[in-house]
Amino acid sequence: MEPILGMEFIKIKKGSFHMGDYEKLKDSELLHEVNITNDYWLGRTEVTQAQWQKIMGDKTLHPEKPSPFHNVNPDFPIISVSFYDIELFLTRLNDLSTEFQFRLPTEAEWEYACRAGTKTPFSYGAVLDDSLANYNANINSKYTKKGTFLGSPTPVGSYPPNQWGLFDMHGNVWEWVSDWYAPYTTNKVTNPTGPLEGQEKVIRGGSWYFGAANAKSSNRRTHEPNLWGFSIGFRLICERKI
Repeated sequence: MEPILGMEFIKIKKGSFHMGDYEKLKDSELLHEVNITNDYWLGRTEVTQAQWQKIMGDKTLHPEKPSPFHNVNPDFPIISVSFYDIELFLTRLNDLSTEFQFRLPTEAEWEYACRAGTKTPFSYGAVLDDSLANYNANINSKYTKKGTFLGSPTPVGSYPPNQWGLFDMHGNVWEWVSDWYAPYTTNKVTNPTGPLEGQEKVIRGGSWYFGAANAKSSNRRTHEPNLWGFSIGFRLICERKI
C-alpha cells in the first residue's frame, strides 16, 4: 500500500496461530489457537512525532508532565500518549481521509504480526541482542546477552524488520492495542477483540527502558487508558472506508 499521510502499511495475510507463551510461564499468557479470517494492513513502523504533528499540531502533550523526547527527533515514535489521546488523533485522521479509515490493532492482530509465523520468544529467535532491537540490554536474562542501554527511543526503522517487513515490534516503545485486558481462554477463538469494557487496556512489545523479557512476542502489560508513559506509543491499521 502506498504511503498515506506519511504512513506506510504492510499487508498481513489472514491465518491461524497459537497466541500466548509457548514456555507457559504466566497464567495471563495461556497458549490458545486464534483464527484471523481477514487480511489487514498494519503500520510498517510506529507512528512518529512528525506524523502525529501533521494531525495534532506541535503543541506539547500533557505540559504538566511533558515527554523528555519532545522535538528531539521527528522520526522518533510519538510517546507520552494515552489511549484517549489516540482516540482523538484517530477521529481527526479519519475525518481527513476520504478513502481510508484507521484504528488500533487488536491484541491478536498485533501478536500475529509480531510473531510473523514464528513460535519462539522473539520473531528473531529464542534470544534478543542489541543489534536487533532497542531495549534495556543492561538487564541480563536468559533472553539476552548483556549489551548497550541507549537510554532513549531511536528513529523508527533503525533495526532489522521481522520476516513480514514490520519494524520495532520488539522494543523501542510499548504499543497500545484496542483490547481491554482479560485473561485468555484456552479455547480456539476467531477474530478476538477482548471484552466490551474493563479497567485497563493492553500494551505490547516492550520498550527502550525495559529488558528483553518485556519485548517477547507473547508479553502482555496493562495500562490505564487515561494515563501515558515516556515509553508508550502505537501503530495503526488502515482499512478502506465502505
